[in-house]
Amino acid sequence: MAETPQRWWLLLLVSTYLAATIVASTLESSPATKTYIVYMDKWAKPQEFSDHRQWYSSMIKSVASSRTEKRDDADENDDRIIYNYQTAFHGVAAQLSEEEVEKLLEQDGVMAVFPETVYHLHTTRSPLFLGLEREDSTSAFTDKLSDYDVVVGVLDTGIWPESPSFNDTGMSRIPPHWKGTCETGRGFSRHNCNRKIVGARVFYRGYEAASGKINEQEEFKSPRDQDGHGTHTAATVAGSPVRGANLLGYAYGTARGMAPGARIAAYKVCWTGGCFSSDILSAMDQAVADGVNVLSISLGGGVSSYYRDSLSIGAFGAMERGVLISCSAGNGGPDPISLTNVSPWVTTVGASTMDRDFPATIKLGTGKFFTGASLYKGKRNLAVNKQYPLVYHGSNSSNLTPSSMCLEGTLDRHSVAGKIVICDRGISPRVQKGQVVKDAGGVGMILSNTAVNGEELVADCHLLPAVAVGETMGKMIKHYAASNHNATATLAFLGTKLRIRPSPVVAAFSSRGPNILSLEILKPDMIAPGVNILAAWTGELGPSSLPSDHRRTKFNILSGTSMSCPHVSGVAALIKSRHPDWSPAAIKSALMTTAYVHDNTHSPLTDASTAAPSTPYDHGAGHINPLKALDPGLVYDIGAQEYFEFLCAQGLTASELQVFSKFSNRTCRHALANSRDLNYPAISAVFPENTNTTVLTLHRTVTNVGPPVSSYHVVISTFKGASVKVEPSKLDFTGNRKKMTYKITFTTKSRQSAPEFGSIIWKDGVHRVRSPVVITWLPPL
Repeated sequence: MAETPQRWWLLLLVSTYLAATIVASTLESSPATKTYIVYMDKWAKPQEFSDHRQWYSSMIKSVASSRTEKRDDADENDDRIIYNYQTAFHGVAAQLSEEEVEKLLEQDGVMAVFPETVYHLHTTRSPLFLGLEREDSTSAFTDKLSDYDVVVGVLDTGIWPESPSFNDTGMSRIPPHWKGTCETGRGFSRHNCNRKIVGARVFYRGYEAASGKINEQEEFKSPRDQDGHGTHTAATVAGSPVRGANLLGYAYGTARGMAPGARIAAYKVCWTGGCFSSDILSAMDQAVADGVNVLSISLGGGVSSYYRDSLSIGAFGAMERGVLISCSAGNGGPDPISLTNVSPWVTTVGASTMDRDFPATIKLGTGKFFTGASLYKGKRNLAVNKQYPLVYHGSNSSNLTPSSMCLEGTLDRHSVAGKIVICDRGISPRVQKGQVVKDAGGVGMILSNTAVNGEELVADCHLLPAVAVGETMGKMIKHYAASNHNATATLAFLGTKLRIRPSPVVAAFSSRGPNILSLEILKPDMIAPGVNILAAWTGELGPSSLPSDHRRTKFNILSGTSMSCPHVSGVAALIKSRHPDWSPAAIKSALMTTAYVHDNTHSPLTDASTAAPSTPYDHGAGHINPLKALDPGLVYDIGAQEYFEFLCAQGLTASELQVFSKFSNRTCRHALANSRDLNYPAISAVFPENTNTTVLTLHRTVTNVGPPVSSYHVVISTFKGASVKVEPSKLDFTGNRKKMTYKITFTTKSRQSAPEFGSIIWKDGVHRVRSPVVITWLPPL
């Protein structure tokens, strides 16, 4: 159901409050101290210190309380410092008390001190679906030797090096710019790295400071991945082609990453208790020093101000060094304003479906059939010619109960044994509900979506026969079970189905805009495949990730923006290999302006949660089109100083800006009249609450990366609430004129109660450079 304009703005205000309060929460490592990240001014180091490490150590020592208990294995001061940061940014992560933090903030050279925060993971047809592979071939026709020079750093749960996706057969020598290494530990030796996995490191000091020592008998304190998430994302980025890949027979085919010639560097930053900001920062810092070209980060931790978001600050430093950062948008959809990782220098990726499905059917005792989705494959198949008792421990209303959601300990064996149980989604993992049903003696499960999930179907590798259905079908089946004491059903599994229409569709779980920090910066940037993605898997866990699952597979199918992010990371690596001189902003621009907004039925992209057309708040610039992105025609380029000017225009104070000026000692030159003039590929015009403002002017500069002599003309959408004029309406490029600036004037005709969406497209007969446009009128105060 669409939100009313009033509810939309109410959610905007409420989310502002939540973002300011929830994200501020921190984890205490002890009643006295906790981990803080201290940002330092690189240029303020006194001459008496030989290096920055010595200076930082001395400063921590100067504020350290004598009451702090020393540890036996190190000097107290050195033991307080968890990490030294010196590449993507400068400073330390240290164990401090609140009193010590107050003293530290009084010291010269200290720019800011922020508490540790916790991030969480956002959890083989996609190359063909994206046009990177011919249907009659197993090799990418875009593959070239230059791919081998690109290194993608993956910040995640580590890597399972034995996976065939990381085979380095035929790969050339490791590029000379690579400075990384292979760290060893339990279950991981230097021999586990090769010409595909060129680096592997672990970061756990922040985690241990907050949660205690890692139990090395239960968890690999090494780059080895026992969770599976990191292996899956790394293989999606740059996995080598593997013929016959499948999950228990599902999705059979050749699995390969987006950039199969690229190298992978695994940075393990996530552990059983989460991913800690000090560890993430250290990994980003080290990755830039190691020489990565792209960073793929499928995790997030809510939204905080740019200058208080450690991932945002680290990403800024990486961007300054020419590294593109691709991040997942989050799995908070379909709620509006649910995005994470919204900084303009970060590429924020939402999730979409592909044209592949895994159908399963439900036949009720009435003879009526319903179609859902499942990845079940086991010995406990139900007989298709037999009906089984059907039961639902809830009402047909929207009021969910613990037993209707099949939470652990809520099902009575006497009422479940031998029956198919209907379970509502919510609270517990989908596969765990099936385990609860199985433990209670149930023979099958029907997993029903609720209003939150709508009609979107996510397939799971259940431990018992189980089928997921949309909300509408779920209500019908629940009504049948509730109104008939002798209700029966049976389940059947139909395998893999291709060429599904319509596709792609925006995933219901994919987090949505607008960008609460800056309405002028449209987020997410784009969408990519993130539903039912097949990729490499750990040998330590079964495909359901449940401890009771003793099955082992080389590949698994997962869904989430965690899966869409590495698709973009890999495509960015391909673009980087073709255009090594392009900046991160140019690569992102190429991905955005060539994205498409129509599905394979030639209709506008739809939203899985509503089945209505999606908007740029859902899909950003649209769905990625990798081959088009290799030759975009024009790009909107942005340098580090321009991003800094954006922050200046956002009204950050001098002290708040300091965390972004660490390398070049940047200052505000006031080159941007306002933040909407950042040279972003997406265009968002925000009319203020003051109704006297009826005209807004934005400026953009495009760089010609196509034929030196070319001419583009503009095509503009029509809007109900405003007229839009672009000047000049024609751009003529020559060998000497590679950049041109144009202005866009928005004039209000009739203030609208909800945002309006459209586009500005530059065409030259070959290229189609599209920018999404959003016009918003803030409600009068």
